[in-house]
Amino acid sequence: MVVENNTLLTSGRLLVATFLLPETISFQVPARDKDGKHRSHPRGTLSGQTNLNPTVHSATATGAPTAALASEEAQQHPPSLYAPTSSIHPLTSSIASAHLPSSRRGAPCEVALSPANTNVITPPPTSPSFFRTASSSETFIHAPRPIGKDRLRDDRTSILHKSHHHNMASSSILAPPTSGEKEGRTNVFPPSAPKPALNQPRSRTSSGVYVHTTTPSLPIQRKPERRVSIDSAKLYAEAPWTVEKAVGGNVGLYNAVNSIQSQLTKTVFVGTLGMPTDALQDRTRGDIRAELALNHNSVPVFVHDLDFEGHYHHFCKQVLWPIFHYVLPDNLRSKGYEDGSWKHYVAVNRAFADTIVENYREGDTIWVNDYHLMLVPNMIRERLPDATIGFFLHVPFPSSEIFRCLHVRKEVLEGLLGADLVGFQTYSFARHFLQTCSRLLAVETSPKGIQLENTAVNVGIFPIGIDTKSLALKRKEPEVAQWAKELKEKYSGMKLIVARDKLDYVKGVRQKMLAFERFLNLYPEWHGKIVLIQVALSTSEQNEFQGQVSDVVTRINSRSSSLSYQPIVFLHQDITFSQYLGLLTAADLCLITSLRDGMNLTSHEYVFCQEERKSPLVLSEFAGTYGSMGACLRVNPWNYTEVAEAIHEALMMKADEKSLRWHELNKHVVTNTAQFWATDFVSELAKVHSDVQRRYSIHIPLLNLKDVLEEYRAAQTRLFLLDYDGTLLPYERPSVTRSRGKAMNEDMIKTVRQLAQDSRNIVYIMSGRTKESLDQVFGSIPGIGLCAEGGCFLKLAGKTVWENKVQEGSDMQWRKKVMEMFEYYKERTPGSEIEEKDVPIVWHYRQADNPSYGLWQARECQNHIEEAIGSIYPIHAVVGRKCLEVMPRDVSKSHATKFIVDTLRAASSTEGESSSSSRPPLDFVLSIGDDRSDEDMFEYCNGLTQDDDHTSLTKNQIVTVTVGSKSSAAKWFVPGVSAVLQNLQALAQT
Repeated sequence: MVVENNTLLTSGRLLVATFLLPETISFQVPARDKDGKHRSHPRGTLSGQTNLNPTVHSATATGAPTAALASEEAQQHPPSLYAPTSSIHPLTSSIASAHLPSSRRGAPCEVALSPANTNVITPPPTSPSFFRTASSSETFIHAPRPIGKDRLRDDRTSILHKSHHHNMASSSILAPPTSGEKEGRTNVFPPSAPKPALNQPRSRTSSGVYVHTTTPSLPIQRKPERRVSIDSAKLYAEAPWTVEKAVGGNVGLYNAVNSIQSQLTKTVFVGTLGMPTDALQDRTRGDIRAELALNHNSVPVFVHDLDFEGHYHHFCKQVLWPIFHYVLPDNLRSKGYEDGSWKHYVAVNRAFADTIVENYREGDTIWVNDYHLMLVPNMIRERLPDATIGFFLHVPFPSSEIFRCLHVRKEVLEGLLGADLVGFQTYSFARHFLQTCSRLLAVETSPKGIQLENTAVNVGIFPIGIDTKSLALKRKEPEVAQWAKELKEKYSGMKLIVARDKLDYVKGVRQKMLAFERFLNLYPEWHGKIVLIQVALSTSEQNEFQGQVSDVVTRINSRSSSLSYQPIVFLHQDITFSQYLGLLTAADLCLITSLRDGMNLTSHEYVFCQEERKSPLVLSEFAGTYGSMGACLRVNPWNYTEVAEAIHEALMMKADEKSLRWHELNKHVVTNTAQFWATDFVSELAKVHSDVQRRYSIHIPLLNLKDVLEEYRAAQTRLFLLDYDGTLLPYERPSVTRSRGKAMNEDMIKTVRQLAQDSRNIVYIMSGRTKESLDQVFGSIPGIGLCAEGGCFLKLAGKTVWENKVQEGSDMQWRKKVMEMFEYYKERTPGSEIEEKDVPIVWHYRQADNPSYGLWQARECQNHIEEAIGSIYPIHAVVGRKCLEVMPRDVSKSHATKFIVDTLRAASSTEGESSSSSRPPLDFVLSIGDDRSDEDMFEYCNGLTQDDDHTSLTKNQIVTVTVGSKSSAAKWFVPGVSAVLQNLQALAQT
């Protein structure tokens, strides 16, 4: 949807719910000693303002999700572009006074090695955590955070591998100087300036001894016990505090929303502060709420510290994140653990829903973001049934075979279905979601969305992009050009491959290194002529260990290095955004080998920075970006030879091909920007909500003939479109009579005959029955029109010949394959039967021994047909009343209705012309149906008011009616078949 820049997207405020707010809080309190107690600085200064050790820079103290969350949620953007480098998003306490040199996070504070290969870890009053600065030669401080069940595994891993990784980091960051390199410049990038600390309360946790054997499969640990907060609430109640910008969180979302402020009435972010809050008094919380609401357009969500820990570290990171990235855990935890972390997840989602409802105003639009808050839409819907609610998933959605392994799969899906619109990055993610809902919830799905009993949920595809305006301004800074120049000089005469990824196993960094090793083996002529610079962002200790990258880097560099050459420069650090842009500008190739990714925006930034060089892009087919960047070189990251060959092809590519490919890529980047993404989603949400509201059954009024009689009496050409089964006649029980026609109902036949006798009326029976069945029932009524097999055959009113509406030359080979599949499901569903018509084939499970099992089998059958047959032949599976019908895509009741209307308009007299066979223009339409096959017919009829020519009808001249109380595109409803006949009799006698 294209929206003008000066058009308001929403009438009210836009409430953006995201796990972390763009702001956080820093308290000015005395520093802590190594025992965790607050003390006054000798000079009376406050921690965070003066370094406790003048010879060592202090790192920022953060706790729960830090760099891992920042890099995941920020869509791979470096922090320096979007937020000041003077702060980082903190989640726990302030600086401690101990500084331990290390190149890794997660090492324990005190370690005593006991016999029998057992590590005894004795934490201080709270379990320690270490956080890295932006430099490879950084120093670490420890800041307490709640102990998680995976924390000890991370600590053990760090003990065993700290020395190896420290050596690896130092050796790979420092590339030996090449000939002609300036003296003293051995680092690719110098260490970044340390970021000042933010002082915050520490989480409530327990002290104790935790014992782990070195065998991963035999952990021994004592269950943590919660105790009173170790921080004084009075201390933080009296301490001054400031609001600081956060580096972590969903930075891409923040900037996309901020970029369209001119099109919004007001934006309010709703999220957590990313810090423990149990120690804060109610007065302090109230002050924080007031400050954020008045000056920062944000509303904080306060959750218990244990809920935060269990929600993020346990359920989000250990349950949802792996499954959403196609990783099934090989060491499944106990059901008790799953239930425990799930309760924390529910509690945090409930806190978000409560906060949103409390701050909601009529007319507001609610936009919920990402997998942390998947229950929020339905929680809000339960309390605000008329609210406009949208949800966008920033990570991949897996196939149904993977998602069905989630133990709370039904609850998560039902949580999402509370939204009016659910958005995804790519078509495949949306398709997986629809198939999963169909298979697990037995709901009706279509390419547009999901049809529920009382509402409809739309599904849309909204690929996120980058803020090209901000990026263009940043590229113009002299520092970027200087870094690009220095990189070209440093690697003069060499080809430069660049990459920047989280050191997470799903990012495929190890596969990238193995493919580069294969490249050097296959093409030895490139030895000494090519360098791969890999910027590896920190993530959780466990993920980095599972990534197992350092061993491959060591092996390659040990085999291929010389005094003046090192093929891989492995930077286990982040770099400033100017350095990052300089690296992308100077590159000869960008290599992205994600094993599973949402929308990797590094590719967008690389293309945008290659305006001059126009270097190629090698992209994994498993990255969400690939679907819209077809001009790149596609690779399967698991096929190392294919990746190696793609690298060689990119390096040898001619200039004209490079230019052609780059222009195609750049066209997508500058078109699908962050602004376009946010505008498209919000505008589509507003449109969808109005349509969904109109289709609620409780909002569809009961048909009152008094409302339509005036238009009916004045009309000269009236069109009746009447469904048969379930509308004019109730569904009959004996299914054996279906193919021969059902028992005739005298009252129904009499009513239809009376309508057809009026010369102003044109009556059509729109049915899924066969031609023979309709002729048997209605053949005796003169002048009536018939539509058989759901639109495949049509007999125009006043005619005697049936017309085949299936496109000539259509391949009907699909019928044999569908019959085989229906036979398979019939054998496994007792009581079901197959009806083979001239074109469609129907599987009926109305008489199945177990109706619920029949419904489940129908959903499975529908998915199999659409995946196995629908992808080859132009067919679709239509869900009816206790049946599943397969028919060609180019036929439907809607197509038949359009043909009927076009025929009537062609036959109507035009201005200045007269004909004995002409009719007055069509000026009244009545359409009645009872199931989903009639919805397209309703939508087409309602759209007749929007025709541009003089033949358009007014709203009062179009009457669409559904039978029964359900969501529908119809404007009115009637309770049942008897009400349909009563209303038709009244019109016939008018």
